[in-house]
Amino acid sequence: MTKRTEYIQARKSQLSFYREVPLYIKGRKDRFILYKQKGITIDDMRISEKTYPSVLYIKSSDKIKGIQEAQKAFNKILENDIKSSNPKKIKETLINIVRETFEEPRSGSLEGIFDTVNILVSDYSKEHDVVKNLIDISHKDYSTILHSISVMALALGFASYINLSQDETRVLGLCGLLHDVGKTKINPEILNAQRKLTDEEFEEIKNHTYKGYNILRECKFNSEYIKHLSLSALEHHEKSDGTGYPLNKTESQLAKFSQILAIIDCYEALTNDDRPYRSAMSPFDALNEIIGKNVKSGKYNKEIFTLFIQSLSAIVK
Repeated sequence: MTKRTEYIQARKSQLSFYREVPLYIKGRKDRFILYKQKGITIDDMRISEKTYPSVLYIKSSDKIKGIQEAQKAFNKILENDIKSSNPKKIKETLINIVRETFEEPRSGSLEGIFDTVNILVSDYSKEHDVVKNLIDISHKDYSTILHSISVMALALGFASYINLSQDETRVLGLCGLLHDVGKTKINPEILNAQRKLTDEEFEEIKNHTYKGYNILRECKFNSEYIKHLSLSALEHHEKSDGTGYPLNKTESQLAKFSQILAIIDCYEALTNDDRPYRSAMSPFDALNEIIGKNVKSGKYNKEIFTLFIQSLSAIVK
């Protein structure tokens, strides 16, 4: 009899995308029976069968392959969304892509997000003001996924404003999208707590920087990409004066992309993270009262902060 642990329930959001991943149903005595073979999709089968079981399974060894197939399908949908100039649909598709990727954030799945960012930095995307529209669509319900997408959009807008090369823009966008990937390994009850965290809980949250660094170090991006991605995950909560975490690095020790993302990450969290104990701030208040004061006290790089404000102004014109 086949061991149950060799099979896991297939995510319903991925079912129609599985082509190379076989699907199984569970029979009597926990025996798993092939339902869909390689080379066809559920959509193909619907034509003849009109329906399919509500619960299907895949082999656990096929989990990453399933995520990769879902990423490819969603990326095609994203391209179509951009062509149709539908900002809300674009963000919905991005949420789906990141949600599927963060379900199993490790080498094999994270690399697939590269194509997503590549679509967003394409010339066609620029013509349709995709990044501007992504920033304009605000979400008040906090989640790591929405926060990551918004940070990525702001990072792409910043990169465009300071005229980074397409490759550098792509890297900075990826850094923004994956900077908080370590939070997928934090206890969800702490991560989503609707209250102020205890000191012990905050210490656990801070560990997401190390966890993200370790996850990204194992990915199969080229070595230069891995360097930027892993350092951004590790350093985006560091401060120029050495008062940040996790390593109390000072400005001369910090990667440039880490310093950029530190400001963008803070700004996005303050303006879009609406919690019971702290309401979201207006962009002006966030820049002036919090980030501005931190710049004056030497916690953030003044030049980057100035360019970030200018990039925001350029985006909303």
